[in-house]
Order: sequence, then C-alpha cells, then structure tokens
Amino acid sequence: MIERLWRVYLFELAKAVRLKSTYAGPLLVLATVLLTPLHHPIARDGASDYAFVAAATQSALNIVGVYMLLIYSSTLIASEISRGAIRTVLVRPILRRDFYAAKLLLGMTYALLLTVIAAGTSWAMAALFGDLGGVSFGGEVIYSSGSVAGAFLGVLALGLLAQFAAAAYGLLISVVAGSGAAAVGGAVGIWLVLNLVKHPLGVSSLMFSTYIEAPWSVFAERAVALDAAWTPLAYYAVGVSLISFIVFAAAGMALFSRRNLNA
Repeated sequence: MIERLWRVYLFELAKAVRLKSTYAGPLLVLATVLLTPLHHPIARDGASDYAFVAAATQSALNIVGVYMLLIYSSTLIASEISRGAIRTVLVRPILRRDFYAAKLLLGMTYALLLTVIAAGTSWAMAALFGDLGGVSFGGEVIYSSGSVAGAFLGVLALGLLAQFAAAAYGLLISVVAGSGAAAVGGAVGIWLVLNLVKHPLGVSSLMFSTYIEAPWSVFAERAVALDAAWTPLAYYAVGVSLISFIVFAAAGMALFSRRNLNA
C-alpha cells in the first residue's frame, strides 16, 4: 500500500513540477522576504536581527503563504474534475483513496516548501546583512544564538502542523466544489469569515488557523529579550492542528470516494 501510494504521489508531484502555476506561491513568498528590509531594515550594528527574521518569516508565511497554500490545495482535485482529466487518471489501476492521499501529500509538500523558502531566506538575509549573535539586554546575554535558533525551529514546526491542517481543509473544499474557481472562492471566503468571527465568538483557541500565527508571538518576544512561555500555547497548537487535519482529511476522503466524477 505504501509503495503504491508513493508511486501515485511521485506521479502527481511530477505533474505539479511541470505546471507554471505551482511556482507562484514560492516566488511570492521569496519576494515578500526580500522586500521586508524596506519596512524593517537590518544592519551590522551589533544588535541582533532576530526581530527581522520574525517579521520577514511571518509576513511571508502568515499573510502571503497561507493564502497561496489555500489556493493551491483547493484546486488540486476541483480543477481536474471540472476538466474531466481525473477520469483519465482513474482509468488506470489507481484507487480513489490513493489518489486523494497523494493529493493531500502534495498539498503538505507545498506547505513545507513555502516554509523552507520563507525561513531559509529570512535567516540567510539576517546572517548576511545583519547580526545573529544572540539576544542581549543591558550587556547581559538573555538568549544565546542556539537558544533562539531552537525557538525558531519550534515555531516553524508548530506553524507547519497548522499549515498541514490548512492543506487538508483546502483539499476538502476542492472535493466539494464543482470547479477550480469555485474551490478557491469557497476556501478563501470561508477562511476569511471564520477568522473574522472567531475572536468575537471566543473560539479562536479551538481553530487551527490561530496557530499559523500565534506561535510566532513566542519567537517575536524572545527576539527582543522578553520572557515568553511555550505552554499552554504549544499544547493547543499541536492538539487543535492534528484534530483538524484528521477531521478534514477523513471527511474529504469519504466524500471523494462517493463523488460522481462525471458531474
């Protein structure tokens, strides 16, 4: 089963690599990081530039990246159904569940790619044009460079779990929608509405979208020598993101297995 799924995933990955639209997200994320110094300058002045890393990575992932991920994942199946291309694929000995799982892995791969580009570029820019020697206050080192790097990786991991849930959410909308345009509109529209009302309704801690952004508060505060606690934020981030991912993935696969692909 794993070997069969891996073959289907590689097939879908090869298709994605050939599509020009696949590169829109990575290029926009890269451009966002490269343009961050325009409003958040960095310089070799002896002061650490972890605040720049936080600002650049957050802008790239939480503003640009998440919407590109939603657009990408929400079109993975809907566009193939609307074009009729999916019937050609499934004529081969490919099970629907393998096809769906491969598309989900593709969405998760896209999330990972955007994260690596944003994090790697922002960190590289800070290293080349700024200072990454640790966080000090009053001449005392509060956080070593290794400690800050560890916090950065921890935040990336928590954010990535939430992005995986976002990919599963987008793919679920992709199954329900009748076309790529409808899928994008539905995925982004529902996302905007839910994020608009979650705070007034007091349910933000129960929504996975919160944890794409929230963990960055820990890193941003540590970047300026403040003491920021990981818990209970990290527990909520892991629990809510995993539960959301499982629910979206299971619902999407169940619907896809019953979907009339001729419609």
